[in-house]
Amino acid sequence: MMCESKYLKKIIAVFLSVQICLLMVSAETRVKRDVGNFKDVSSDDWYYVYVERLYENGIINGVTADSYDPDSEVKTSEVAALIARYLGLEHTAEVCREFLIKNNIEGASLWYSGYIQVMCDTGIFDEGEIAHYGVKLMATGGAVISSNAALIIDYPIKRMDMIKFIAKSFEIKKYMMKSNGLLKKEISGNGNEFINGGGYDINSLRKIRNMISDYDSIPEDYQEYFLKCYYNGIVRGNERSEVLPYNNLRRSELAKIIAAVMYFELRGDEIRDIPGVCVITSRDYIVSSIDGAWVLKKEKAEQILREQAKNIKTESLADSVSVLIGQQNIIPKGYLYEAYIYRYENGVSYEIGRLNCSTNTTSGFPKETSFVLSKSGVKASSDFVGCIYIILRDLNKNGEVVGAVMFDIDAVGNLKDAQVYYR
Repeated sequence: MMCESKYLKKIIAVFLSVQICLLMVSAETRVKRDVGNFKDVSSDDWYYVYVERLYENGIINGVTADSYDPDSEVKTSEVAALIARYLGLEHTAEVCREFLIKNNIEGASLWYSGYIQVMCDTGIFDEGEIAHYGVKLMATGGAVISSNAALIIDYPIKRMDMIKFIAKSFEIKKYMMKSNGLLKKEISGNGNEFINGGGYDINSLRKIRNMISDYDSIPEDYQEYFLKCYYNGIVRGNERSEVLPYNNLRRSELAKIIAAVMYFELRGDEIRDIPGVCVITSRDYIVSSIDGAWVLKKEKAEQILREQAKNIKTESLADSVSVLIGQQNIIPKGYLYEAYIYRYENGVSYEIGRLNCSTNTTSGFPKETSFVLSKSGVKASSDFVGCIYIILRDLNKNGEVVGAVMFDIDAVGNLKDAQVYYR
């Protein structure tokens, strides 16, 4: 159940125009941060790439100017701060803390009180967490942090709690998000759905259980969060395929998880069964003549779309053609596809529906959806009754369209290539 603070809504409304995130410093004023200053972080360490990226981008800090302290344990308060930061809610947390202090609410002076308030108001802390940490919510929604609650919040966090909070942070309502957040846009159905490539492949989620050797040791209430994070490459097991849910989280592990959340290229390998023609390699990219960025070749994008289109089924009925888009998901990580259905009538095309993969639930990808194309006015079986237009978007480039394929649909349900233009 989401804890919706009445005063927080007012605060957000008042400061809606303020687009400030304390983590985001302009390139002109940012002081170069060099991970090489840390004496306890070596380029040979497994966590080096994660600490380097986060530190140099100003997401995390060391415990001192020359120490990151990778083996020290992470507190719940620190995790709350990091989550608020990458969601773009750093300023909101500060405003919350000021409000709590102004109203003399117990625990307001704690450096993390605003972050805990954000965790409650976004629903990342549900009723169970609120009770566990001993946080009391006033009638106005203000979070009261007693001395006993502070001891628990400022205590090392378990790996399973970190995984739960990360997964839930991608499922908060869109109106709670800030457009200046540090996350790259993934799927935005009701916020940032914690899924890559458009949705969860249920069969792959089931397989993950066998990939985690200590899966049975994960409390039932946490198993779904581990499956989702594993699926998305956010967490992987150790050399024995263990995820060790009850272990306290260390700063080295924290860096890997947060970096994987924020940067697609640092996530684990794709675990779905994807046909070879849909596997993307470095040879499938070209350098854009516009901005010099690496973009997927048009031919590769179309190849992936044609393979995905094999999941489109049609059935010819007496007076219509039924088009069914099933649940197979072979779109590679970092991309999504959308489908648009049109019917033809007197030489004019009309959109009758679309499948926007950003709105799919975790019940499958894509959620089985059917469309009906009327045969009204059709004189021959070869006449086209409509078409299906599918596009591939690159999530690493703000959802830019990198490929498109169109199929005309005749009166007996055959799909035939149609010319399509796109930028």
